[in-house]
Amino acid sequence: MENVAKQTNLHRAILHDARGNSRSFQSTTFPNETDPSTIDTKSSSYVNENPPSASTKTQGSTYKHISEGENKPSNSASIRVKPKPAEYLSKALRNTGHALGNDQLTTSDWPQSVRGRGNPRTVGRPKKPSLPVLLGEYIREVDPLLSPTSDNLTGNKLDTALNEVFREKSRDYLTSRGYDVADVTAWAWIMKSRNPHEAMVRLFLLESDNTKSAMNIPRIPTFIPLHILRQQHLDAHSFRLLLIYSLHIMSGQPLPAGFNPAKVPEDGSELPKEFHPRIDSGTCMTLVVRLIRHARRVWPQALLIIARAFARFLAASKTGETKVSILAARNQDRIKTTQFNTCLWLLSLPAKVAPYRSTPIQQQAQFELLRAMASHTPVLPVSRQGYRAVVAVQLAHKKTVEERQSAELKAPSWPPWKEEKLGIDSQRGNDGMYSRAMQVLSQMKDAGYSHRLWEDISSILAGWDTDGSPTVQTRAMMRRPRAFPDTHKYDLDHQEVWVSRIRSTRTVREAWACFLSYQDRDLPPKAAIYAAMAEKLIYRRITIQNGIDYMGHTLPGDGREVYPEPDSARDIIYVPIEPPTLDELVNQMLSHGLRPSGRFLGLLLQSASSLHSGLHYLQCSGLTKSQIFILSTIQVNSNKYSTLDTEAFQAVPDHVFASYIKFLCAYSDVVSLDINRGDILTADRFPALVATTRWTGPKTDLLSHVKNHPGHGHYSRGLWHAIQLTKLRRVPYTPAWTHILSALTRERLGDNHGPQSRSLQRVLSWHQALKTMSWMRQRDIELGEEGFRIICVAFARAIDAAIRHPGTADHSFELLDKAQPRDLNAEDEGDDHFEALLRHALHVLKDQFDHLVLPASKSSAHAERSVFAGGTSNSPLSVPSVLHTPSPATLHAFVRALGSVGDDDGLLHLLHWMVQSADQLREATEEHSNGHKMMRRTLTAIRVFLERRPQMDTRVPSDLVMQEAYDLISRTGWDWPSDAEVKHYCQPL
Repeated sequence: MENVAKQTNLHRAILHDARGNSRSFQSTTFPNETDPSTIDTKSSSYVNENPPSASTKTQGSTYKHISEGENKPSNSASIRVKPKPAEYLSKALRNTGHALGNDQLTTSDWPQSVRGRGNPRTVGRPKKPSLPVLLGEYIREVDPLLSPTSDNLTGNKLDTALNEVFREKSRDYLTSRGYDVADVTAWAWIMKSRNPHEAMVRLFLLESDNTKSAMNIPRIPTFIPLHILRQQHLDAHSFRLLLIYSLHIMSGQPLPAGFNPAKVPEDGSELPKEFHPRIDSGTCMTLVVRLIRHARRVWPQALLIIARAFARFLAASKTGETKVSILAARNQDRIKTTQFNTCLWLLSLPAKVAPYRSTPIQQQAQFELLRAMASHTPVLPVSRQGYRAVVAVQLAHKKTVEERQSAELKAPSWPPWKEEKLGIDSQRGNDGMYSRAMQVLSQMKDAGYSHRLWEDISSILAGWDTDGSPTVQTRAMMRRPRAFPDTHKYDLDHQEVWVSRIRSTRTVREAWACFLSYQDRDLPPKAAIYAAMAEKLIYRRITIQNGIDYMGHTLPGDGREVYPEPDSARDIIYVPIEPPTLDELVNQMLSHGLRPSGRFLGLLLQSASSLHSGLHYLQCSGLTKSQIFILSTIQVNSNKYSTLDTEAFQAVPDHVFASYIKFLCAYSDVVSLDINRGDILTADRFPALVATTRWTGPKTDLLSHVKNHPGHGHYSRGLWHAIQLTKLRRVPYTPAWTHILSALTRERLGDNHGPQSRSLQRVLSWHQALKTMSWMRQRDIELGEEGFRIICVAFARAIDAAIRHPGTADHSFELLDKAQPRDLNAEDEGDDHFEALLRHALHVLKDQFDHLVLPASKSSAHAERSVFAGGTSNSPLSVPSVLHTPSPATLHAFVRALGSVGDDDGLLHLLHWMVQSADQLREATEEHSNGHKMMRRTLTAIRVFLERRPQMDTRVPSDLVMQEAYDLISRTGWDWPSDAEVKHYCQPL
């Protein structure tokens, strides 16, 4: 113990330096972060997500190295067990109030049926010494005594705590691992970060210092990045830093000590061809599982790099090993086979961000693994799980050219057999009739795997029914196999078979005929069958409303659109009963005791044809009474909500909640604002701008409103109601806020209102957008691409309104001063005068665009020096320098926003970025049905705004500016917009 006492002074000095660096770091790098205490610890955002270990066990995997550090759920929450090291560290962080302790991986990633039985309570500490346990003890016992507010810094308590934590056994263990007390202090500095991004920046700083000081200093242990990956929510910027660091862990390459641009390889030739890993395959698998989990949620583009790195790791771990026995080699090959196939399946799970647009990336990632398995000696086989993974991705992929030609030749009658429309069609053969998914299913059968229920469902969606007749090849996300009976003997009349048959139809009558066939077999009514039929009815109505009955190159099965019935009477399918309306179908479903829930309920809410219908769907749903009550009622005082009501509210599924918010926004009242009368802002007109968030009257109740006003088609407090509910929601879910942002900025006044009133509303809508973004920043909620597009459109409208009607902006400032007293401590949002509004708005837009697409920042400079960073290497393992590739429609909205104020420098800067990211933009263009059209509109808009000044700008466009723009566009292979395109573009203006 004397050794620890002697190290106390050095230890205090290190901690003082760490705390000083922490304070300096926090004050300069993260000025707008929220307090860790506001982070939700009971979030159920991803209740449908399951840990890889759980899904792997379902598939029969026996390897045990995908350990997420959780105990298996038990049947009773009263059972007490010893925590695992990762659990002990999380609990220590959570109990001391640090944000990184709120990972909640144990409770949130188990299936709902398992979580409902309760998890065992962990008590005590693990018996075996480990680095996470030692760090947890230090954070629990020592670190609170070193707080600036602690009075025990000079007392005996610190020495006692140090001697207790760093007892002889612990010090011996640290020494055996090559670490000392100062290392534990440094790890604690990382773990005490307020968010994962700050933790990663600190990690890179420490790694850089270790590399500079001495090459023999041990690297930061792997459990630290693994713990950060345990967090339930990671933003894309933090995840990118974690990915770069993980590539160094998997490759065994040290981080660079310094940055010398002259030594940076331009072709990636200095990047080692083979990895020299320092971690075992079990740890690597855990790392890959967690990387894939977060990549699917925030950055699907990273899936390809993760797959490449994993394949190279497994290849390196074989070549670097000494000669082993035949039995040991076979065992290693079995483990690799299981790991490869499990990774194939993880790569097939739908991404949370643009799932269909992410499918090509998932396909490329799977191909990387399949090539590695084929090049392995001996060749590693693809298991049933691996084949299913490939099929799932092919089903979600858009049609190939051959598949499109085959779809165009399908007869309008049912079944849709091939119909030769031209003489040349007879020479086309059967190319495309068997889709890629069907080809994989055929290869699977040839490999010896018999088809089961999952394969039959996939076959129907891929274009062929179980009886050998054709269906409509339908782009779909397949459910996990564990949702179906996975045995050799199964029921061909399983409900999911009929659901897939209903989905793989083109028209309402075809779907209804399939629905009636299910009923004619006297099969029990199922909610999934009704949901599939209701989906056809809903999207048929949406298709008619949007006027896209004839969608050009879009084919049946490409999207959710439902096509009209054939023109010829002989092709129309006969049904004994005409298809019902949506409400009739829902009532029939309710008569069987079935209630809409899940995604079906969300679809009903967001597509409700009236306020009364939406409320009816809510009341007859599978939600509990407490959930329905809190969704339909806003208390005057939030303290009046009971604990049970609050917990029930947080348990509402994210997609259902977002759909309900969209429903409230859609049927909020349209209230006029008379500019001549000098109206003031109220909560029903502009709910984001009022000074108070409470009504002066009684509680807001949607049920009472509909009951008291049965003929009223709108809800005057709808927007305010939606805002209050979303602010009460602790789960950081972007779509709900996107619906609010869209509703606050949309055109809410009809043609019967004067142009000045409409202009005033547009300016005030921009102020509402700023306020909403402020609320989102406070809750660490990303704006996202859709939100960015919305604010660009709102800004362009506001500027156009202010220019067309001078004085409108000043009038809006007066109304704002009356509605909300100015807070001197609040962030300046440029609401003093019109010029300040322009400057602040441009700053906001450019800031949001940079945050959306650019990953690099001053705080991550150490990470950008890595050989794996996109700016320093063109290696296949180079992490992209573009964080998110916006769609052409988003780019067009941004161009219009910059062009509306004559920001030539901003347009040229954007054009430079577009040239650098031309390849990514082309890929994004291909994935959108109207991508090429919108990209041409974007380029045309750039020319228009560079040549034609807005009304407030009388400058003449510079020839140098136009020449630079022309050179930039021509350099990438894009055509300079023609005069005809410019004339056509300017017609609506």
